[in-house]
Amino acid sequence: MGHHPRATIVNLPQQSEAVPRLIGYVSISTLCELLDASEATIHSWVKLGYIPKPKRIPSGTLRWKWAEIEKKLDGIGSGTADDDDPILRASRGG
Repeated sequence: MGHHPRATIVNLPQQSEAVPRLIGYVSISTLCELLDASEATIHSWVKLGYIPKPKRIPSGTLRWKWAEIEKKLDGIGSGTADDDDPILRASRGG
């Protein structure tokens, strides 16, 4: 019979479930990452009113409030020309 190594039991610390991190104010680099856009695009979107202007925080740097970004982006597309299309309006029961 062959030699079988003894099994070693290792007690690992319990892993806690990952808790999603709340996003508060984000820098331009983080905003670019979250929206998959370049800095030039972000500045263009601000200028066009697609997203709100950043706020200057006490350290003097500019930050965007993520909740405002989400709210603004969620509103894009509502109240557009689609509402004037009778076929689309009828398909929604309107």
